[in-house]
Amino acid sequence: MSDSDVVKNMIADMGGKENILSYTHCATRMRFKLVDENKAQTKKIEKLNGVISVVKAAGQYQVVFGPKVIDIYNEVQNQLGDTNQEAEVKSKKGNLFNALIDFVSSVFTPILYVLIGSGIIKGLLSIFTSFNWMSPNSGTYLVLNAAGDSLYYFLPMFLSVTCSRKLHTNLFVALAIGGALVYPNVAAMYGKAIKFMGVTVGVATFKSSVFPIIFAVFALYYLEKFLKKVIPSSVESIFSPLICLFLLVPITIIIFGPLGSFLTDWIAKIYMDIYSFNKMLAGGFIGFFAQAMVVFGIHWGLFPIIFSNIAKYGYDTILAVFGPSIIAQSGAALGIWLRTKNSSMKKIASSATFMGFFGISEPAIYGVTLKFKRAFLMAMIAGGIGGAIAGAAGARATAVAVASVPSFPVYFGHGFVQFVIGYFTAFILAAILTYFFGYDKKVDLEGIDNAKVADINSSKSLKEANNETKDVEEWKPLMTYSPVSGKVMSLDKVNDPVFATGSLGKGFAVKPNIKKQTVLSPVSGVVTATYPNSKHAYGITTEDGRQFLIHVGINTVDLKGEGYSDSVEKNAKITAGDPLCTVDFNLINNKKYDTSVIVALINSTPHTIVKLVKNNQVSAKDEVAEFNEKG
Repeated sequence: MSDSDVVKNMIADMGGKENILSYTHCATRMRFKLVDENKAQTKKIEKLNGVISVVKAAGQYQVVFGPKVIDIYNEVQNQLGDTNQEAEVKSKKGNLFNALIDFVSSVFTPILYVLIGSGIIKGLLSIFTSFNWMSPNSGTYLVLNAAGDSLYYFLPMFLSVTCSRKLHTNLFVALAIGGALVYPNVAAMYGKAIKFMGVTVGVATFKSSVFPIIFAVFALYYLEKFLKKVIPSSVESIFSPLICLFLLVPITIIIFGPLGSFLTDWIAKIYMDIYSFNKMLAGGFIGFFAQAMVVFGIHWGLFPIIFSNIAKYGYDTILAVFGPSIIAQSGAALGIWLRTKNSSMKKIASSATFMGFFGISEPAIYGVTLKFKRAFLMAMIAGGIGGAIAGAAGARATAVAVASVPSFPVYFGHGFVQFVIGYFTAFILAAILTYFFGYDKKVDLEGIDNAKVADINSSKSLKEANNETKDVEEWKPLMTYSPVSGKVMSLDKVNDPVFATGSLGKGFAVKPNIKKQTVLSPVSGVVTATYPNSKHAYGITTEDGRQFLIHVGINTVDLKGEGYSDSVEKNAKITAGDPLCTVDFNLINNKKYDTSVIVALINSTPHTIVKLVKNNQVSAKDEVAEFNEKG
């Protein structure tokens, strides 16, 4: 399934374009603001190709894709274009806390990786000058420092862009306001008292400031709305920017500046008072709960505090004690990788382990640890211990950079050695704890639902089941039989986009009569895949190497075997018409699950043709579909 098809199905399953107020993305997930979350069909979205998980948190509907999220975001832009941001501002749904977290996330996410890149440059320069490898007066230092410090110095301008996009104001008016705050003549007045229209006022420092420009763009949003009502449309484009700049630049410098400075100092002081009370306890607390905050999206609420700390003290300690929690999730993923026999889970866990060293924990969280539950807890414990080690030493970051191996230079200086010790301690401890206490064999076996069965297509367990497989070109027409009595239908009629789009191969389905039935094998061959706990799916490889998936019901893995019995064993030789399992379809139907029995050739080729020889009602073991390869 292409990215275009994934996005098309995802938008449809969210209730259509009209149900999407806005969207953005972070390192691993798409973040949507929906008019009505109840219209979103979460189970269907979770089964789309590439979707790791769906999370509802902080007033957002978050679809986790992992590292390919940028490609998905670009495709969403192609299909949705701009969304009605004004409708989002008007929306009364959700609470103030959720709205605040959503806003902060939208403001900082677009510049996060530029912040990290800039921070790494600043950290490297700090190392170079500390060891006298570079003079702070050299031309090389001055040029590289400009590259690293530019975003921090002109932060109000960057935030004016992200705030303007979020609130849907005039982007260039917002940018002009942000530019005025760091204008050289204004910068020269930082910390001084000046007279404005005869009134003595103090000028706050706007370098690296956060709150003043946010207040200013909020004011711009409401002022533009008001002016739109009172200024004739023929001259609005001229007079609206004029009035907004004339009013808001002085208001921001004279009012919002001191107010923002007060908030920055107040927030920084409260945090430092708590941190100073017991550094180890504070570090352990944040390290333990950090990734739980990530799950609910509320970690974005820490960013104003982080910026306040850097603006006030020149460093921040939150990022340092937060860091071990990230790599702890990767450690837990490594523990699962070492224990699991599931090839699909091994692939996910190995990738998640690697991504943690680059400061990205979501693949480990949503792809591995939350599935095993206890693994997530083991990672929280390890993260808390790592955070306590870093906290006790007063480890700190001199710029905004999520802890990762490439960003270590940002943490160079006070407490750096203990930070590194805490970081790798969290990783190793999480792997050990998860290996012994976080793995659940039952979860591992049941963790593959019908969307993830796509991995069977590349699984050796099926491809190596028959050592005498022939080339596809030698495949002859093959007649298959109905596995149950019921109504036959083509695969595109199945109420599941993964099967309906042919992502798992071409085939057919039978809607069974609602009663207890024995599900029969549609072909002869070797049983090469079973799910002993759920009994909901079977892989059968024929003598000529065709690999069939028989999937009994949709989402029925959630039933954990309830209603299923007498399951055939793996590696059994089977003849068409032999029983696979017995199923109480009445029970499945009463529990509101789709009872469709699906037969898919998972190693279909572009030339595969499936011809139904019977329509409507069929009996079990009736000839129903011929699979052929056109010449």
